[in-house]
Amino acid sequence: AGREAHNRLLAAERLFAGLSLQSGFEDYPQQTFTEAWKANCWPDHGWGGNQGIITDSVYNASYEKSKKLADQLLNNAGSRLGKTIQKQPGNGIPLVVFNPLNWERTDVVHARLQMPSGWQGVTLRDEAGREVPCEISAKQEGDTATEVVFVAERVPSLGYRSYAMEPASSAASVTTLSGRRVENQFFKVVFGDGGIKSLYDKRLTWDALRTEKFDGGEVVQFTAPGVAWEDPEIVTMENFDKTSRHPFPFKTFTKGPARITALREAAFKHFLLRENFHLYHALDRVEIDLALVNWDGQKDRELRVVFPVNLDDARTSYEVPFGAVEMGKDELDFTLLPPDSDTAFRPDIYGGDHPLAYREAINWVDASAQRYLGHGCLSASDMTVHLFRDETDHPVSYPILQHVLLSTRKSLAWNPDYWFTQAGTHRYRMALLPHKGDWRLRYREAIAFNYPLFAVVGDQGAPAHPAGDRAASSFFQLQPSNLVLTALKKSEDDNRLVIRFYEAEGFETPASIRFAKPITHAWKASLIEDDGEPMQTLADGSLQFSVKPWEIVTLKVAV
Repeated sequence: AGREAHNRLLAAERLFAGLSLQSGFEDYPQQTFTEAWKANCWPDHGWGGNQGIITDSVYNASYEKSKKLADQLLNNAGSRLGKTIQKQPGNGIPLVVFNPLNWERTDVVHARLQMPSGWQGVTLRDEAGREVPCEISAKQEGDTATEVVFVAERVPSLGYRSYAMEPASSAASVTTLSGRRVENQFFKVVFGDGGIKSLYDKRLTWDALRTEKFDGGEVVQFTAPGVAWEDPEIVTMENFDKTSRHPFPFKTFTKGPARITALREAAFKHFLLRENFHLYHALDRVEIDLALVNWDGQKDRELRVVFPVNLDDARTSYEVPFGAVEMGKDELDFTLLPPDSDTAFRPDIYGGDHPLAYREAINWVDASAQRYLGHGCLSASDMTVHLFRDETDHPVSYPILQHVLLSTRKSLAWNPDYWFTQAGTHRYRMALLPHKGDWRLRYREAIAFNYPLFAVVGDQGAPAHPAGDRAASSFFQLQPSNLVLTALKKSEDDNRLVIRFYEAEGFETPASIRFAKPITHAWKASLIEDDGEPMQTLADGSLQFSVKPWEIVTLKVAV
């Protein structure tokens, strides 16, 4: 809830900033944003403390509050966006897709609507009237809304593209598949007993997975003794389990207009594993939706999902705030630290005594070949803790990218003692993105994985707006592509816009910034938005200046 709220708040800030270019900030919901961000930042230090059951429940409630407010803000901004776009009269339903990132995207859209009475299916058309392949996803238990899934092409940088949904005479055609092999224009996939046995990339002529020990997407279980945060997170092979030790049948295996989906389930002792494997016809990645259904809260357990990468000699990297870390190269040299007695540093738990196996990553982890223009595989996910090497008996030498699903360790709480058992159903998302070279070729797609295209569904038969409204447009452009926007928002003190971005690949680069309206004045600023020196704008109302490798840049502009 906290992670989703954070990302949606950033998206809402960017959409409100874009809308302000025409309407200003007169109705800007500053108080709600402040309340949402405070609720998102508050659960920090102190989990599992005195009366931890009570304090942790309060922290959880704070994250849920933040998520609720974030959804409210994003939906409010989306509604305003929808009212500015030209719509066609009639029985159609207008649909606007917003891209919160600063590069043009072709990506998946999940649009939710209440299906009008009499509609048997949906026909989706772009602004030129061309039909766009779409399908209706299977509903989850208790869900009354219909979810339309499609791939939106070339949605502008921090901008939008509009579509229309029309009634179809029948539901989209779906073909039932059989066997364990399937392919699209990018991949040949073979399913094994535990997940994906082979992921052959046709363009790279390379199988991205090495699966003699684990399949791709296989779930593994370790015993996880110890107290959370006060030990080095060691796991053991006691009670070890994995998907391939259980029947893992296909519940459905279908090919629709937008994607191929294989749904499989395996009954573990303490939960039901449910995995959806998706292959999109127009996207060169494999997505997995994974659910641990009815996890019973067994103590001393850690569950991970694993992806063994087919490389003999790999560099492993992961995303951190405002940059990336290559393991073994960019990490702290502990010999430079003073003795433990002089600091709060604990070498036994922070990696000083032995290398930490796990890392906290924001959106992606990667394994790439050492050689020039070799192969690699990047894994995007909505999980936080990740590992890179085999921790089972008789470990393999090749990299195994692992996302930690949950770990039920003893809390630091006292009065009373308790465990983080996390009973219930948990859902996760991840995607495999094979590539040439290293992580730099696909990390933007991994960031985008956690900032999905946002769909605004209008009202049936909405009236047309005045002619001249654009069906696709960009509010903001930041170039080149190695500059990653992290904030675009209203200034805390006035009606100027604050822009924050960083150089993400380690290269000095010329930056170019422009809005849908000319920039009239610009200033450098600090991270807390204190004004710095003024900047010169160009005649066309844009900004151009040089950015250092990994530099974080904050600006204030007036338009």
